[in-house]
Amino acid sequence: MGWPVAVCLALVLLLPGLVGRDPWRGDDAEHFGVILQLLQGGSWLTPTFQSEVWNQSPLYYWVNALIAWPFSLFLSLPDAARIGNLFWVGTTLYALYQAALTTLSNDDARVLPFLALSAPGLMLSAHETQPDLAIMTGYALFFWGASRLCFEKVSPGSLLTALGIGVTLLSGGLCITLPLISVLLGLFLIKPRLRLNTLIALMLGLLIGFSWFIHAAAFGEPQTANFADALFEAIWPVTTLRNLSELPSATLSFVKLLAWATWPAWPIAAWTFWRRRLTFWHRETIIPLAVFFGALAFDVMSVAPRPSKSLVLLMPMLLLATASVTHLRRGAANMLDAFTLTLFTFTAAFVWLGWSAIHFGWPAHLSETVTRLEPGFRTPLTVVAPAVAFLLTIGWFVLMRNIPRSPVRGIQHWFAGITLIWALVVALWSPWLDHGMTFNRMAAQLNQQISAPGCIATYKVSDDARAALSYELNRAMPRSAIPSGKSCRWLLTEPPGNQSDVKPPKALEAATKIWTGHRRGNRAERYTLYYRPTDDLPKP
Repeated sequence: MGWPVAVCLALVLLLPGLVGRDPWRGDDAEHFGVILQLLQGGSWLTPTFQSEVWNQSPLYYWVNALIAWPFSLFLSLPDAARIGNLFWVGTTLYALYQAALTTLSNDDARVLPFLALSAPGLMLSAHETQPDLAIMTGYALFFWGASRLCFEKVSPGSLLTALGIGVTLLSGGLCITLPLISVLLGLFLIKPRLRLNTLIALMLGLLIGFSWFIHAAAFGEPQTANFADALFEAIWPVTTLRNLSELPSATLSFVKLLAWATWPAWPIAAWTFWRRRLTFWHRETIIPLAVFFGALAFDVMSVAPRPSKSLVLLMPMLLLATASVTHLRRGAANMLDAFTLTLFTFTAAFVWLGWSAIHFGWPAHLSETVTRLEPGFRTPLTVVAPAVAFLLTIGWFVLMRNIPRSPVRGIQHWFAGITLIWALVVALWSPWLDHGMTFNRMAAQLNQQISAPGCIATYKVSDDARAALSYELNRAMPRSAIPSGKSCRWLLTEPPGNQSDVKPPKALEAATKIWTGHRRGNRAERYTLYYRPTDDLPKP
């Protein structure tokens, strides 16, 4: 596969779903809310979410907001906010490629971008406003720098390593940076000739990373009483650790996550470790292994197993896997290739059947399923999207026949296959997915009920819902039912589940219920809108 074809496939993979849609519920909407406040004049020194100090490190939000500003002239704000993801993914791929070039041949290193973009976890996270992308980039820069530390007495690798540590600190806090710091300390202790390089990298990296925390603590203008707590959580984002009894189940959950989110990198990385089991202490193996197990320990002990949490674990896997792709045994390479062709051909057929079920009601069983998942979905049938999807499908069969046989053919087919499936899903299913993932229809219903200007106070409403509705309604949505210093005539509540016995807040005592509804496609969520006359607002 030539580089022009590869670049075109990368754009087909990354651009569809990145633009052309509203914020989706979950992380996509929540993190967009922080970027939105930056673009609307919020504090850059201490980013906020609905006027509350945001308790996460700010680098991702800074960069995406800066990139979004010019793009917002011709794109919607959610689309412009996600464009910055191309910067993070592109920088990551370049840094890892350079790291691979340092220790491997050019033929081996050229496989790495294909292998990286083939990972489902990276593909999914790259299409959301997701700060873990910046942490991933910090890890990639660290590996680039660490690969060069061993070659010169005063190495430019020190600066790259320091940049990786600084980016990780400013993106995810100290905890997720500890595996990188630990590797540097290990090199400092066991490699005397590298002590100057490692010391420069460590000191400069910590200086870069902590510069914002120190400046924010000294000169920030706290907008809430919990400013100090929020700043500490940004530095040390782990407030609770799992009990020892929970660790086996958490470990199993992460193993299941990595099994699909990092495929096909992980089995090839495991093969690399087996090939080099007698010489694994060499730098091209031991550094990725040390970082992987350090990051895995942090994840298992503290965070939920979500696709974005696989990104930092994917980085060392890619470096290990790249070393062995061109050296796969013929039987293993042919098996991977045959599995890939079969899997994506049948998956593409399923996507087309799903489109047929959505629009034509055939097959009947599948049509019943899509109707049950998104009740009330109706959309006119267009010609452009199916035509594009058809051309992509034809292109898949052309690539199947024309990619020459080689040890990397299976990886190239996997990259082309996951690109095909993602593009087909976006082209054929995006209206159906948007039906249940966005808040735009619910926002339109609320807008019909709200006549007076002003903010909408919230009670037990999730952050992603507040962010999406605030954007759609162009109104502030503070968390507190009785926000200090605000006279919010409107109050939106979302009691958990069907708990009718939840004690209502004092703010509802003089309020009138004027609307009850739910987000399109999810009847389990029940939102209620109340109106409160200004004279009857309770005192904060």
